[in-house]
Amino acid sequence: MGTPVITTEEPRPIAERVAEFLPAQGSFEYQNDQPGKTHNWHKHSLDETLFVLDGGMEIFWNDEDGVHRAQAGPGTRIALPANTVHGSTAGQSGCTYIIAPEGGRTAVTEFLSAEEFPSG
Repeated sequence: MGTPVITTEEPRPIAERVAEFLPAQGSFEYQNDQPGKTHNWHKHSLDETLFVLDGGMEIFWNDEDGVHRAQAGPGTRIALPANTVHGSTAGQSGCTYIIAPEGGRTAVTEFLSAEEFPSG
């Protein structure tokens, strides 16, 4: 299990952010979640970086110390180690963000069943 590293950066034009995350080969995801959209507990086979462009989200994760929650708004970078059990819920104005998997590769995503959801 991993623990995300969450940092906040100064705003930059969207074209600069896209160029920053575009890998030499491969892709990233430009995600738009409507208000209240929840991505329940899951994990990915690769390290991933999320970067919030607009709106906000609550990100939640589970590690050896239990369940944690943090708010992420524009300029927030979230580095998720591979196999970190996590999820997110978009804020009141929704959330637009980049999901950049390690090396621009396609991660395998495994969603947890309701019985496997961490408590807390």
